[in-house]
Amino acid sequence: MYITTSRKPSNSTKILASNISSFLNSKYEPRGKKSIEEVIDRARKLGFRRIMVVSEQKGNPNKLAFIDAGKNSRWIFPFIIVSVPTEYITKRIRQVRKEVELSADKGCERIARLFDIPSSQTDDVSKIHISKSKIEFSYKEARLSFNIKDLLESRAEEEQ
Repeated sequence: MYITTSRKPSNSTKILASNISSFLNSKYEPRGKKSIEEVIDRARKLGFRRIMVVSEQKGNPNKLAFIDAGKNSRWIFPFIIVSVPTEYITKRIRQVRKEVELSADKGCERIARLFDIPSSQTDDVSKIHISKSKIEFSYKEARLSFNIKDLLESRAEEEQ
């Protein structure tokens, strides 16, 4: 997964995006002045088919939005509105560089699909667990956890 931020992100948002990248064995790059189309092009050039954009409100990371970088690129809903403890936006976590194993509680499969994680081939993996209220990343002693506050649906889905 290719991970970036919204434009002009705070240091907290950059650190969170980098920390998420650490557990997903993915590529984090600051967005800079790139348009969404340029972000999609960059992800494609690097061989990624899924993009996560970490956005913020009032200087604090608060939303994970996903883009399918395939031929007909599109935003994927729902967006995940999050609340992140201070410890995960002030200190960088060392890169794990392992395959990822994803698990989700019953009823959370839709959120899990946003991450588009392939099946792992080894036992030494970074883990992501998704519940109705939390997303937790772990590898040995390293941890990253934040609360899911809400899911933001697309307007088209809301009208149906």
